[in-house]
Amino acid sequence: MDKWLSHPTALKIISLFLGTLLWAVVHFDSERSPNTVASLTETRMIESVKLEAVGLDERNFALRLLEPTSIMLKVRGARSDLISASPEDYKMVVDVAGMEEGRHELPITVSRLPRNIELVGVTPRTATVVLESMLTKEFEVEIKTTGDPANGYKAAIPIVKPNNRVHVTLPEDQMNEVGFVGAVVDIKGEEKTVTAKKVKVVVLDKAGEEMTEAVVNPSVVEVEVPITMPFKKVPLQIGLTGKLPSGLAIASFKPSVDQVTIYGPQDVLNKYDFYDGINVDLSNLTQSGTIDLNIEPTGQIEAVDPGKVSVEIEIVEAKSMVLPQLPVSMIGLPDDFKAKLVLPSPGKMDLTIEGASSVLADISGKDLQLIADLSGLGPGSHNVKLEIHLPRFVSIVGNPPVVTVEISDGTETATPPPEDIPADVPPAGEETESPDETPIGQGGSSGATNGNNAASPGNDVEAGSNNGGTNSAGNHEPEGETNGSSTNSAGHKEQTEGGDGPANGGVNEGQKSDADETNSGNDAHNGNGSVNKEKNTKA
Repeated sequence: MDKWLSHPTALKIISLFLGTLLWAVVHFDSERSPNTVASLTETRMIESVKLEAVGLDERNFALRLLEPTSIMLKVRGARSDLISASPEDYKMVVDVAGMEEGRHELPITVSRLPRNIELVGVTPRTATVVLESMLTKEFEVEIKTTGDPANGYKAAIPIVKPNNRVHVTLPEDQMNEVGFVGAVVDIKGEEKTVTAKKVKVVVLDKAGEEMTEAVVNPSVVEVEVPITMPFKKVPLQIGLTGKLPSGLAIASFKPSVDQVTIYGPQDVLNKYDFYDGINVDLSNLTQSGTIDLNIEPTGQIEAVDPGKVSVEIEIVEAKSMVLPQLPVSMIGLPDDFKAKLVLPSPGKMDLTIEGASSVLADISGKDLQLIADLSGLGPGSHNVKLEIHLPRFVSIVGNPPVVTVEISDGTETATPPPEDIPADVPPAGEETESPDETPIGQGGSSGATNGNNAASPGNDVEAGSNNGGTNSAGNHEPEGETNGSSTNSAGHKEQTEGGDGPANGGVNEGQKSDADETNSGNDAHNGNGSVNKEKNTKA
């Protein structure tokens, strides 16, 4: 037995048997009875196999139609191979290489089949293909930003590198539908410039939908989005300090820029209506010329653009001019107070100013303001130095003027103006005579008396003190009888004791010179203030 197993012929026979058995096991069909051996091949129908077009010149043509898009295949192969294969393993194509624009009927060919499977038939055998010429057009790349930078920063216009032009290729009938060519960059929360940002260029139609057929060259661009601090453009105001040497004045003052751009936090910029961070010292100027000044950031301002300014200044000999009758305004007075300008009494005053003749020629009284600030002043008289508001490059000659103001608290009552008193009404405090005491011999109108010692009823008159008495009623007195006599307010002659002295400066209005004429109706004065109503006759 051992010799037989070791014999070469026996080994060959055994090997052949084992191989045959192994083949039978592999090809055994489990669906049939174990005694049935599977057949070698089988035919099947494979549906919904995708049809593709190959060889398309995408630069010059676009595939506008491919019909049908899927086909049915009849294949043959071993059952196991057919079962393990999927529809994606079958690739059927239409070759459009070299085709021109238009409609074409092309055969469907096999590009790929699963292993050990044979194609028996294709339904349908041909496909309809429509090609359309492509159009290439240049577009400007638009960069849109989304989001807001941090801390009130602002985004400037994006920059596209290497340039902002790309070429878009589309079917000719779709080119007019292009609405946007560009990219979108997110800058939310950015505080610094976004640099070297590579983005893909997309083509959108007018409805905002992406046009997938578009071919863009270059398809990727580099974008830079400058992020800057908030800024504001404001007028530049150059301040003046010091004073020009005596006899000189500024005729013109021309800065190279009138506006500057300031950078800083937005809440800080909102407070600036102009920028005045620089000054010119006039005390150092003696002749015309150009001055270069640096514009430095002040406060919370981060930067100023431009950083320098040149000022061209023309200096000439100063001239003076008088502006007459300028009104003085008063401010700062409480509502319940009243003020009156005492000096100058008209409330206006002259003012002498000086400056360049070309500047003075354009100035009138409307260009100046004279203001008396009464803030903090109480009732009474006050000397107030005026605040003079002058046009630029004009100054006053001398010191600011001082005015006198009378302030009242508003409680004082105004004194009414004096009324006109009729001639026949005596002054206040003087007694009037009753009708039965009418003087005798009074004629004409009562004139003004110059004597200070004219007696009124009830007043005592000292002897010898009536020098200068006046007879204002026109009573007749003998010549030379005026010594020591005076007249009362009613025009009666009053005899005083001790009237021997001369009548110094006595005036006797309406007096007659007849010495023998009787002076009737005169009341004799008895020295104690009583009046005797008796008729005295002179010899």
